[in-house]
Amino acid sequence: MNLISTHTALESVDDGDLRQRARSVMEAERLSQAAAAKEIGVSGGALNQWLQGKYKGDNDGFDRAVEQWLSARSRRQEAALRIPSSPPFFNGPTARDIVVTLAIAHADGDIVTITGVPGVGKTESAKHYRDNNRSVWLATMAPHCSSVVPALQEIAEAVGIKDMSFTGARPLYRAILRKTAETGGLLIVDEAQHLNVKCFDEIRSIHDATGIGIAFLGNETVAGRMTGGGRTGEHAQVYSRVGGRRYIPRPTAGDVRAQAEAWGVTSPECIAYVEEVAAKPGALRLVNKVVRRAVMHAGGVELMGLQHLKAAWANLGGGQ
Repeated sequence: MNLISTHTALESVDDGDLRQRARSVMEAERLSQAAAAKEIGVSGGALNQWLQGKYKGDNDGFDRAVEQWLSARSRRQEAALRIPSSPPFFNGPTARDIVVTLAIAHADGDIVTITGVPGVGKTESAKHYRDNNRSVWLATMAPHCSSVVPALQEIAEAVGIKDMSFTGARPLYRAILRKTAETGGLLIVDEAQHLNVKCFDEIRSIHDATGIGIAFLGNETVAGRMTGGGRTGEHAQVYSRVGGRRYIPRPTAGDVRAQAEAWGVTSPECIAYVEEVAAKPGALRLVNKVVRRAVMHAGGVELMGLQHLKAAWANLGGGQ
């Protein structure tokens, strides 16, 4: 439906004030005229003319369309402000253990693996360590990084290489060496289960050439991927370099309490309930979703009770 022809009853508005409000929103949110026009439902040329006061069409209809657009954006912003933000990194026992393991790899220039079930805080702990230490880089792998060149591209971007015009593994590898050599740094490779054994060996060689620490983070399959199914021959080149291995099978009760406290949850019955949730697949990540939705349902963490947590869990499909 063309918004210009919509005859929604709105109070008359001052064109100059409306234009200024539209410009202010576009400037504050760095919204181009083309993008704003698409949201309003008009052409970019028509919006440009309207903003200059030169539009020759139905100005009343155009005003209504812009007013509706501004009102809708305002409602979305108000709704966003009511959505609680997840707490920052919380210092539970597992997080402290991960940070210590990363610190050892960093200080000793060693290779470590940190593996476990999803949702126990590996990634957030890695981000926390990176953000609070110098010469620490976090490269997150994806399924398309199962071969050497895409994996090296992710690492190159993480270490701050701007020129990404390289077309092969060798120039990427050499650029990474130049960037990381003599830094005493730490490269954290997250979601490492997506790498194949050649990728692990290539990253191991970065460690050998520069002396930087390497931390491979991922699920339980990382060790198997690193060895390629065996610990002899070429596969042993990677596995034998690992100086520390940390496996996290589940979050601890202390982790759950630390996360609950980070949200401001203090009720013993609520903490006991989120401990039950943490035992499900997804662990602390799932707890975060449940508490966040419960706080939204309650209208604030201070108003949240056990019934809100149960409703949030049901909303997420709990028990099905």
